[in-house]
Amino acid sequence: MQGAEYMQSASNAAAAAANAAAPGAAPMKVEIGPGRRDEGTPSGKRSPGSRRNKGGNAGPQQPSFGMTPGGMPGMDPAAMSQAMAMNMQMMYNPAMAQAFMSMPAMNPFAVPPMFGGMPGNMPMYNPMGGGMPSPSSPMGFGGCGMGGGKGGGKGAKGDGKGRGKTRRGNKPKGAQDRAGSPGSAGDDDPDRSAALNQVRKEGAKSKIPLGEVLPHVLEFARDSHGSRFLQSTLDAAEKDDKQLIFSGIQGNFIALANDAHGNFVVQKFFDIGSVDQKKEIVTELYPKLLVLANETHGCRVVQKAIQHVPRESQLVMASKLKENVVACIESMHGNHVIQKCIEQMPPDSVTFIIEAVEAEAQRMASHMYGCRVAQRLLEHCASHQLETMLNKILTVIDKLATDNYGNYVVQHMLEHGRVEDKKIIIGVIEKNIVEFSKHKCSSNVVEKALEIATVGEHAAQLENERSSLMFRVIGDPQDPNPPLRQMMEDRFGNFIVQRMIEHARGPERERLRQQLQASQDQLKNSSHGKHILNALRKENMA
Repeated sequence: MQGAEYMQSASNAAAAAANAAAPGAAPMKVEIGPGRRDEGTPSGKRSPGSRRNKGGNAGPQQPSFGMTPGGMPGMDPAAMSQAMAMNMQMMYNPAMAQAFMSMPAMNPFAVPPMFGGMPGNMPMYNPMGGGMPSPSSPMGFGGCGMGGGKGGGKGAKGDGKGRGKTRRGNKPKGAQDRAGSPGSAGDDDPDRSAALNQVRKEGAKSKIPLGEVLPHVLEFARDSHGSRFLQSTLDAAEKDDKQLIFSGIQGNFIALANDAHGNFVVQKFFDIGSVDQKKEIVTELYPKLLVLANETHGCRVVQKAIQHVPRESQLVMASKLKENVVACIESMHGNHVIQKCIEQMPPDSVTFIIEAVEAEAQRMASHMYGCRVAQRLLEHCASHQLETMLNKILTVIDKLATDNYGNYVVQHMLEHGRVEDKKIIIGVIEKNIVEFSKHKCSSNVVEKALEIATVGEHAAQLENERSSLMFRVIGDPQDPNPPLRQMMEDRFGNFIVQRMIEHARGPERERLRQQLQASQDQLKNSSHGKHILNALRKENMA
């Protein structure tokens, strides 16, 4: 059996089965099998045959035109054209199939279409398209939706750039947002109070009397429009009205604190509430404070509370956080609460945080969130409070300098640490200058060291260390391969050379200029070297 006959008989059999199962139903839809992306790798990941995986694609491959799946006999070109036309007829519409068959490149044997349009000029269903094509759609890919499904190819909008993604329910882009905006038609919901429906229509500046809102204040707080209305009302409300809203919410602050909309109302009370109201909210939140500190919205409420409550309430909150401070430090939400404690509380009130960090100084300094807490401690606490932590970190500078997160802690020690700490760090850098300068993370540490030793707070006390580091990089005049030459064409090391040009002074400046001018031809032929030459010209050293 020829390929075209096989395809025709299979199509007839499928259509007959569909009609028998559901007489009078809509035309049979064509199911499209999985493409290469479904066969090989999950969406969004590299296929085994990509450049990084040079072993080739291990997944099943689509057959070539000379071979058909399942051992079917191959089609000759004419039969293939007929089969393709039939598929186009089923997937798109009659006008599409006619246009397809009229293209010489696609139909070299001028085979006519196999059959006409659907009854009543009904367009065919297109499972791959972004929308339903009309019977009169031209051959332009923009109208037919070819390659326009989710993850599809170019041309869904006719401009070669769009992806043709349509929203569920065929709503235009932005329809959902407009549906939820004040004044939109059909926004009344029988499950909402009449007061909330009115505010959703009129917006946050609605003139609805507060007396009509108070019986539904919790419903308002949990609604996006209602929450904005309450916040706007609280900003302009008198003391008595604020108390009425507060009393309506009291007892529900924990539930609202981690609500997507309610948390903003709780935060607003910390902004505009009385001292007594703030204390009452903290008292109510206290039993669940640790849970809230590690939640998406709750952590924002806890941070706002730490920022605005009096010191006695801060200490109450700190006593609760102390129960599991390490978990908070390592939490993507909780670490912000701990940072806020360090920023807003007196240094003698955050001893519990210092003790937690110094107990595991290296691990905390190299932790994604722990490094942030260590940096805040360096910024806000006195050196004598951090002595244990600093001494532990100094023993592992070589490891932390090359760590993705630890390098930031080392840089902060150079900026905020003791003079003796800075001298030790510069000494470690000098011993590992080439390795550090050519490393993505530690090259930042080297740059910071050059800056701090030249223009930092303790620059005068670090003059010897700065000069020694400079000459270590420049190297001996008799050395054929000094560190400077190894660094200047490296993608990270060249930045160190540029900083050296910026901060060099006295005899070292002249030696540096001579070394770089001797390598001028080499630098001109290097993409990184050109940046160094530009830096030389900028500093009038060329």
